[in-house]
Amino acid sequence: GLARFPRLGQVLTSLEKKKRLRSSGEGELALGLLQRLHRLLDEKGTFYALKRSSAEKHKAMTLHSALAALKARDADGQLMRVRYACHLINSVAMGPMPVVLARRRTDAAGQVSLALDLTAEPEPECTYDLAVVLMRRMDRAQEYTRQLSQQVAEQFLPALDEVEHMEVAGRQAELDAELAQLRALWTPDAASQQALERAKAMILGTARNIHKQIAVSVDTFGSRYYALCKSDSDFDLHVRVRVPQKNPDKTHEWFVKRLVAGMRRNRAFTSVQWLARTRVPIVKFAFKAGRRTYEGDVSFNRGLGPAKTKMIGAYMRADPRVRTVLMILKHWGVERAITSSNALNSFGLTMMGLAFLIEQRVVPPLQLLATTQVTDDAWAELDALHASPQAISALYAAPDASVAQTRKQVPKCLATRAPLPDWACDGVRTYFLNDQQQLAQWRSPNRKSAYELAFELFRHYGARFDAVSCAVSPRLGSTSIRRSSLERLQAPMPQAVLEQPGQWDRRLRLLAIEDPFELELNCARLVPAEWVEGLRWEMRRAAAVMAGGSLARLFVRPSADIYCDASV
Repeated sequence: GLARFPRLGQVLTSLEKKKRLRSSGEGELALGLLQRLHRLLDEKGTFYALKRSSAEKHKAMTLHSALAALKARDADGQLMRVRYACHLINSVAMGPMPVVLARRRTDAAGQVSLALDLTAEPEPECTYDLAVVLMRRMDRAQEYTRQLSQQVAEQFLPALDEVEHMEVAGRQAELDAELAQLRALWTPDAASQQALERAKAMILGTARNIHKQIAVSVDTFGSRYYALCKSDSDFDLHVRVRVPQKNPDKTHEWFVKRLVAGMRRNRAFTSVQWLARTRVPIVKFAFKAGRRTYEGDVSFNRGLGPAKTKMIGAYMRADPRVRTVLMILKHWGVERAITSSNALNSFGLTMMGLAFLIEQRVVPPLQLLATTQVTDDAWAELDALHASPQAISALYAAPDASVAQTRKQVPKCLATRAPLPDWACDGVRTYFLNDQQQLAQWRSPNRKSAYELAFELFRHYGARFDAVSCAVSPRLGSTSIRRSSLERLQAPMPQAVLEQPGQWDRRLRLLAIEDPFELELNCARLVPAEWVEGLRWEMRRAAAVMAGGSLARLFVRPSADIYCDASV
């Protein structure tokens, strides 16, 4: 994604400006300016040749002189600047008005002519002024605008704004067949699952042989836990170690070193590396089983990863459409080169998916409920929570609150108003409803198919989502929580960041996704500002493709050329 989107992001930022121009009062201001320029040039313009030796002449004057003569003013009532006037003229350059920008060229001999090509290299012996030209021959004006339109069409990708009003055209039988193929791809085969269990057993056996007084368990987490992965996907394992209380840090480090040494002695592990200085220290390994070699990670005593994994699994068990939508989203992210560890990873994309599905009432907000019997009053309670920054802030105690205050300030179930259990992991509240019987009893009021929901997800994030002002919160079940309502989230309002010279390029985040448990963590913290418009364009493209009833086109890998050639 990072390799493709920076320049693409610039292009789409420009397209966003054009979109805002059409929806604001600037469009009328631009047309009014061109009408006045038309009359002024017709009355007071000077004839100049298009080329030095050309007999074809058109009326023109410098833009600075024209604005002064018109006493033109902008939307704020201030005298209009040349740069802003150029912006207005270019914004309606495709219209029927035969007024265009050009350069008035004066050569060394004092001969004056017009140059319509504003991108041509200036001649060193000539001086230039920015001018407005009245194209006397409409066919000439139409040819000019046709050429300009062609240049823009080649230069910019289509904005795809029309997806906001699109709906799905169903071909259910064909879609079911395509989805079945996709499910087969994203379901690990028996051989890879057996290899996973063997790797776990070997690591557990090695760990237990290190010291008999150290209690050890090994669990799977990540996409392997809920089997939404390919057969060659990585093994993500979590080792929980309980060492004696005397010198626990040193004992833990000694234990990990012994475990790494033991894994290296096992020929099934072809590579073992301990990365101790990462945000979450891990052991990376390669495990050979038959003709396949699997990559894997082992983390230690970090219960948040497994907790997040189990929460995603609970949502999948509540409604089978969740798994299908997340599968489409995940495959799209891979095939379109969206997801990466350097920008938006698969977990961040999954959180966007879950927040949308809760918002559409496909599944209930499991972090705010003790039952799946959700009434209309409970949904109304959730809507009221979304609209109240004070209520959101009061859900959990502040990080620096006393133990007594923390125990007193416990979230209440939206449906029963009873206090929710306090599941703490690594000092963080990690409660979510994970009762198998309760999840099986959930009946969603939303009856749309998984394909329709995936289409609506892409349409929402691509055309309707307010990334600047809002944050995505799977905890609260909303894609439109005001950032200012999430006090802990490290994603300040962009306006506040832009007012700090020298800071905005490092701190500006145009995409905010709240981690479900670590409330200060933005799952999109690595996403550059210019990347977001590229992501939203990809979302609009996905919605446009799905509106035609095609999964195959949705996953077509992008052409490198279109992104390299799309420049401002």
